[in-house]
Amino acid sequence: MKDIKKKYGYTFMLLGLAAIVILFFTITKAGAFWKADVWKGIMAQFPEYGIMTLGLMFCFICGKMDMSFMMLADFATVMAVRHIVQNVTPEMDNGAVGGVIIVGILIALGIAVVGAIINAMLVTQLNIPPVMATISMQMVWLGISTAITRGDTVTGLPVLYTEIGHKTFFNWLPLPMILFIVIFLICWFILKYTVYGEKLYMVGSNEKAAKFSGINTTAVVLTSYILCDVLATIGALVMVSTMASAKADYGTSYVTRCILILVLAGVVPNGGMGKIINVLITLITIQIIATGVNLFSNLNTYYASLIWGALLVIVLILSTFMTDEGVISFKKRGK
Repeated sequence: MKDIKKKYGYTFMLLGLAAIVILFFTITKAGAFWKADVWKGIMAQFPEYGIMTLGLMFCFICGKMDMSFMMLADFATVMAVRHIVQNVTPEMDNGAVGGVIIVGILIALGIAVVGAIINAMLVTQLNIPPVMATISMQMVWLGISTAITRGDTVTGLPVLYTEIGHKTFFNWLPLPMILFIVIFLICWFILKYTVYGEKLYMVGSNEKAAKFSGINTTAVVLTSYILCDVLATIGALVMVSTMASAKADYGTSYVTRCILILVLAGVVPNGGMGKIINVLITLITIQIIATGVNLFSNLNTYYASLIWGALLVIVLILSTFMTDEGVISFKKRGK
């Protein structure tokens, strides 16, 4: 029992938090909260930033930060949408349209990889602090996107693409949720059963020690940035299909939200710690809070942001006492 408590204590705490949140909305808004449409909305809304969070998780475990992932993803999707809109014509059949969409997606993913390589090189080769390097690149990508679009929204996507964000199976399971589940399982496998996953935790725990033990730390950091930015772009592509358009600053609020989710889940930026199951539990809890706040007609929807911000501050304070297992400990380190 001691081992279970030590290994999964933080997970149980997160489950308790989720239970408290569900109980609160059950008591205050039972009639509306447990409607099928509400839970369908929850499943449809969090996959796009959930995928982004899974990507950022790799950087956090590696002990790095990427503040540019959203602006890079926005730039990538703007270029993808521009390609799709410019090359799809009314006389095309679905097969031809699908081909154009696939090329657009590949363009977006290619841009994400290039952006990730730039981030990694700034951090590993020029030794620029990750926060400063990626904030700078965040401004670069936003500036390029705004210059290309002049700040306008890029519209005109074919129905075949916009259906991705709205299609459901069995009238309750959204396609984005299926995509999230697939990506979640892949990330779980990478962290749990691959050599790269083991190296990722080692580099995050002590990069110098990992380097002296023969690990190519530059390659590990580069891969973490690639995974982060590629998954962020996939999440942005889902977001674009839902909104049927692309813009230079879509999803800017997701940066803070993704960081909140990871820190609350025990995946702190110091590196070397964090469980993916905790990220899943936190994702669901945060989305339940966002949806639950919207059920109160007399409350401004921005109260959800207030709650998330307060949670982030509290958890950041508590994270200074986290052990490697993610369990809160109020004992002084080293004793």
